Amino acid sequence: MIEAVEVHVYSSDGEKWDKVDANRTTKFKLGFDAECKWKGKGHKAYEGYFYVNGFSLAGNVYPEGKGVGIETARWVKSDLRWTGENTTFKPAQVCNSELDKRLATQAGKSKYDWLAKGFSVNYADAVRASYVLFCYGTGLGKSDIADNPARVNVRVVCEPSAKAKSKIPKPAPRKTQLVPAVKTLKLKLNPTRFTGQCPAKVKVDTGVTLAYPAEIKYQYVGDKGHKSPVFTLKNKGKAGSWNLAPWNRTIKAPNTPGKLSIGPAKGDYLHKGWMKIKVLSPKPMTSKAVNFTFRCQHTPPQGPGKLQTPKPAPRPGQPALRSGAGKAQPARTHRPREIVVVGSKVKKDDNNQAVKPISGGPAAD
Repeated sequence: MIEAVEVHVYSSDGEKWDKVDANRTTKFKLGFDAECKWKGKGHKAYEGYFYVNGFSLAGNVYPEGKGVGIETARWVKSDLRWTGENTTFKPAQVCNSELDKRLATQAGKSKYDWLAKGFSVNYADAVRASYVLFCYGTGLGKSDIADNPARVNVRVVCEPSAKAKSKIPKPAPRKTQLVPAVKTLKLKLNPTRFTGQCPAKVKVDTGVTLAYPAEIKYQYVGDKGHKSPVFTLKNKGKAGSWNLAPWNRTIKAPNTPGKLSIGPAKGDYLHKGWMKIKVLSPKPMTSKAVNFTFRCQHTPPQGPGKLQTPKPAPRPGQPALRSGAGKAQPARTHRPREIVVVGSKVKKDDNNQAVKPISGGPAAD
């Protein structure tokens, strides 16, 4: 009968098993069958010695020493302490080899998990144990020696390491999938198309649907870096749809021409923009963009203008014309006027003398 001996190994740095506890003892019991060859022929003096490779004897050994009765024993027992002498067995190497095996075949645990937990390994036929019996003949008896060796199993205890426990990787915190407070966002612009004089305003109408009561912080954003102040919807009531704060955006034509139209609208400023709702908290989100187009018509500069011709004043003695249904208009008053003939040919008489034109006679229209 052979009982396995124990060896305890620990880790000094939490990285691997590297030290054997030489202060710890283990109990060992070995059965044997050794007796003197010439038993009964002459009085015998017996002496026995017991040893195990790699261990030293710690405490009492039974049976051992000199004395009658040793030949009748069929087992030996003792306390042992590890020394590592006279053996090729390496307990620390056994622990680390088993660690590599478990890491390769069992997923889900790190090296530090195994070092912190520890385990034991049963190693068969690890060391050699032997009990030597000396028989000394007396009188006519003869002396002889009996050696009863055996291979002994060793149970290697790979002790848990507190240092390795502090090095176990902490699992990443699980991300909690929260239901967003904002279910939908509604955005409407009025107008989306405009042609006329600028500055002009585009009105922003918005709404939100909440999954549960929540305080929402939001603002309106648009092209060209447009941003509104941050608004807060304090909804401590219940879930549902709510209107958001109104907002107006003013569109102005720049001092320098921007995108100019062609054709009849040459010189107009064309602004193609967009607006969005941007939720800042509790969970950021942004609505889809709604586009708009504004055409700011160009106004020509005002110059000196055309001269205005005043209406002719009534002639002296001529009454003003009267208007009115069914009333007769007074007749115009005439006065004589001279008739001047311009550019007519001069007639000559038979003596080649110019004939004077007739003038000064009255004429009537």
